[in-house]
Amino acid sequence: MVKIIFKNVGQGDSIILEWCLNEIPKYAIIDCNIYQGTNPILKHVIENDIKEIEFMILSHPHKDHFGGFYELLSHCRDNDINVRRFLHTAEIPPDYLKTATRSILAEEELFNLFNFLKEMRDNEEILINSIEDNSDLIIPLADNYKMEVLAPSSMEKDKYVRGVNFPFDEEDGDSNPNANWLSTVLKIYNDKGCVLLTSDVESSTLTRIGKKKNGRIGESKVLMAQIPHHGAKGNLNKPFWQMRKRGVVTPVVISVGENGYKHPAIEVISFFDKMPNYKIVCTNMTGALFKETERTKLISQILDIVSKNRPTTLSSLMDGDKVFTFDGDTCLMAS
Repeated sequence: MVKIIFKNVGQGDSIILEWCLNEIPKYAIIDCNIYQGTNPILKHVIENDIKEIEFMILSHPHKDHFGGFYELLSHCRDNDINVRRFLHTAEIPPDYLKTATRSILAEEELFNLFNFLKEMRDNEEILINSIEDNSDLIIPLADNYKMEVLAPSSMEKDKYVRGVNFPFDEEDGDSNPNANWLSTVLKIYNDKGCVLLTSDVESSTLTRIGKKKNGRIGESKVLMAQIPHHGAKGNLNKPFWQMRKRGVVTPVVISVGENGYKHPAIEVISFFDKMPNYKIVCTNMTGALFKETERTKLISQILDIVSKNRPTTLSSLMDGDKVFTFDGDTCLMAS
């Protein structure tokens, strides 16, 4: 069994994995964001008296995904919390990595984080590894549960280095959309199905990993998934999601908060609402589900469909952390 916790961190990502191995609790962290002046991941570590973290993953070098890591790592170092590995996709040379951000503050914070990590590494306090699409890299979790990295591949990294423009720009003033080429797709799986964590992955990457031939997902049933990039319209890959085998109920999670891009987009909400077996779950009602826009009538119609056809769906859109238990052939959300 693997527990997957999406912390409510506004417009960003912070995910905790929990499992047991030989009756010993294990923990991992994927992204860490500051929200309303607090660090929800750090708070979780303190409140649960966590003494060791198997690994931390930075999905890609955008501030709404790395902004809380420095504080978290500092706390771990000062309080003798062992962090075994820090995994990331940002091994790109510094001159290229600078283009991941577009504000001086975000650039400084990113370099401070990696300088701190290198200091911890040199003191033999942590191991640092870059990760990418590699079918030979299998990370064991609980008994019969594993994790693989499906993206980025060398193709996406080449696009980042060559400065290929990301298809659309829906980032805040701190983040260059080009760095979304470095986004991870993580597959947590057993022999019954899988969970997909997609960070801010681009649509063409989903096309690559979703191919029936030579794709990395294959025929695996998707029991829970993260909708990419906080529900942005530009990341919606309809054929990818249509092709997936699904559970009786497959939650699709949007980690989102106040933003100027109306995330999650109406088109994204409408698509998943109409698709059988998918159940929309948001950490925060915003965008198409909250703000009044010129398309208020359409929003009203979508919410009316949701509330009439699946009454439990609307309640799952309320603010707060979302906790899932991946157990056997189901991935259920805690009430």
